[in-house]
Amino acid sequence: MSDAKTGDSSPGHLHRLVLFSDAVFAIAITLLAIEIHPPHHWHGASDLFNQMGRKLLAYAVSFAVVGVCWFSHRRLFARLAKADSGLDLVNFLLLGLIALLPLGTELLWEDGNQALPIYVGLVALIGVAMGVVWGYAAFVGKLTEPMPVAEAWFIWLRVTLLPGLMCGLSLYSLVHPWGWFLMIALLVGLGWISKRVTAAPPPKTATPKAA
Repeated sequence: MSDAKTGDSSPGHLHRLVLFSDAVFAIAITLLAIEIHPPHHWHGASDLFNQMGRKLLAYAVSFAVVGVCWFSHRRLFARLAKADSGLDLVNFLLLGLIALLPLGTELLWEDGNQALPIYVGLVALIGVAMGVVWGYAAFVGKLTEPMPVAEAWFIWLRVTLLPGLMCGLSLYSLVHPWGWFLMIALLVGLGWISKRVTAAPPPKTATPKAA
């Protein structure tokens, strides 16, 4: 049975996959807030924020993580020309990890010291899953628009490593402020490399000779 009959490469396949993915991101970011409950007894705003400080900090970190992952996911899928069942599978694996972020956030605010490696590990796995999605789309399924090979590999490296690095540096910077300079240097360096890589012309497609 051909792809046209199964709908694997139908024009609406990629669009529906993006819509489904956006829904999972939206639900995950909503659950982050739903899980936050005020203390039973508090006196004034300062006491409230003092008791909820760890929860609000964990929420802010996870909100940023989901936002960065959604932004990266959107940019990746904007480069795709079509989708297939293989992309569905690897994207589902990614979304399954995204859906675990509310649980990881709850662990983070309940016991930050023990849960910190677990949380950073989860975010790092999300980056690896994002790299698997792009690796399949760019190198296996050939689902992307034409682009230089160097650019495709740079995108793979960036989406694979950046979530875990940024999350780890963000939490590290809360204790050691100079960590923010490392984050800025990392982002500036990646931006500079991206401009150099994307400046290369896209690969030329062979044109059939006239008979």
